[in-house]
Amino acid sequence: MASAPSDNGHGRVVPLRVIVCGVHRTGTASLRRALWQLGFHDCYHMHSLQQNLSDHPQSWIRALQAKRAGSGTFDKADWDHLLGHYQATCDLPAALFSVELAKHYPEAKVVILNRDPGRWYESVLQTVDVVVKPGSLLDRLTDLYCYALDPQRRHWINFLRLLFSADLGFDHRAEKEKAVSWFSGQYEEFRHEIPAERRIEYQIRDGWKPLCDHLGVPVPMIRNEMGELVEAPFPHVNERDTFAKDIKNLQRQSVTRATANIMAVVGNIAVAGACVYGSLLLWDRICA
Repeated sequence: MASAPSDNGHGRVVPLRVIVCGVHRTGTASLRRALWQLGFHDCYHMHSLQQNLSDHPQSWIRALQAKRAGSGTFDKADWDHLLGHYQATCDLPAALFSVELAKHYPEAKVVILNRDPGRWYESVLQTVDVVVKPGSLLDRLTDLYCYALDPQRRHWINFLRLLFSADLGFDHRAEKEKAVSWFSGQYEEFRHEIPAERRIEYQIRDGWKPLCDHLGVPVPMIRNEMGELVEAPFPHVNERDTFAKDIKNLQRQSVTRATANIMAVVGNIAVAGACVYGSLLLWDRICA
């Protein structure tokens, strides 16, 4: 799925039509793919942030600081700038601002994306928690190398640090009760602050019909091998293995950028050295 381009200061380009109140590991990648099939191009997801590391992390840092620390503001013009090319939102970090987005965009439909808290906890333990806390010395050294030499990786790590200190202020592995309490608290806020007539309670296993009925779009249909028109299969993506591969791919890209940056520095130093050496030779000839 292609990412939308950055806004470049033009504000909202397409209407925000769907706000998915679903935090990480609740089926957000599957729902994002489903929304794409339904014509909502595109749905802002953590993957969207990862594909825009030059500028999006800084915007989310500003939003988090305004929401949690009362530092500065993040108003509708800021949201239009950040999310102007997206017709939907889901997953972290956007889900943390679902209430604010619902107030700023009253025409958007709201989907409460549910998952059993215990299953959510175990899923995060096996995926996100591993990324947040690299286990091996090699992974830690790689992160330090990329942080020093790759600005995009530096933006990403700074964003994660703030996210997991300002909002996810608990040790997921060691503090299960706090983690589950945070998860449940997010959904209590969604339901308390967003009117019931705007939202639907939904799980990925519910399939197309309730989602399409709520969004006012037809269930997608395809032709089977017999030529009959049948309901399209609901997408199921981002299993644990896929998640791990995606994270490794991001790390490889960062290492490539970091190495290119250091080679550019070495190259510039070599050119500067050659210029100095050449100048000294020329000076010797002139003075001879």
